[in-house]
Amino acid sequence: MTVKRNIVLIGSMGSGKSHFGRNLADLKGWQFVDTDRVLEGRFGLPIAEIYKKVGEKAFRRAELDVLKKVCLYHEAVISIGGNFPIEHRTLKTLKRFSYIIGIRAAQYRIVSRVNRRVGKRPTMDYTNVSAFVHAMIQSWKPVYKQCDYVLDTTNGRTYDFMQSIERELERAQIEFKERRQPKDKKKDKPIEGKGTYENNSSSNKWRRRARNECGYTSRYKTSHS
Repeated sequence: MTVKRNIVLIGSMGSGKSHFGRNLADLKGWQFVDTDRVLEGRFGLPIAEIYKKVGEKAFRRAELDVLKKVCLYHEAVISIGGNFPIEHRTLKTLKRFSYIIGIRAAQYRIVSRVNRRVGKRPTMDYTNVSAFVHAMIQSWKPVYKQCDYVLDTTNGRTYDFMQSIERELERAQIEFKERRQPKDKKKDKPIEGKGTYENNSSSNKWRRRARNECGYTSRYKTSHS
């Protein structure tokens, strides 16, 4: 048995990390953290504007600082921005506390997803999206090989993807260290960014439904970014 603190989702932009991260966090009753949203909260700007204002080097330093903090959380699903491939040193640090899931998709699917949000992704070359996505996928290939598990989100239902992750965690005998509950049992405070702990009654009701296959499948359609 291996004990981890949280689950980290990495992958290229447009692979579907945020979508699947939110759903996985809801299923497990955990907190969801999107590092791009954390950066936006810090700078008070959209992610594309941050990149434009501070440049690539400062952007990557700020992102790394966020990663060092969030990887220490407990019972969190953390989606990491896909603007750049994760460096080996960074991935090695994340692996100390996190189960790493690589999220990938076919080129045509990523192109379709990226084109839905033109101008929102700071490193994307919107003059030739297909060529940029092809090069990006190639740069991510070595990173996926280092992940604990890789999920291809090109086709399929969100429910099926969530079940695949749960089966893999069980097969690999991964356990997660629980976060400490506050003594007064009040709802946990949100951490930096927009993520919050899912302790309210509506979330509990959702999770009870999620454990029932029929009720859970009805909530999901074909995957999207």
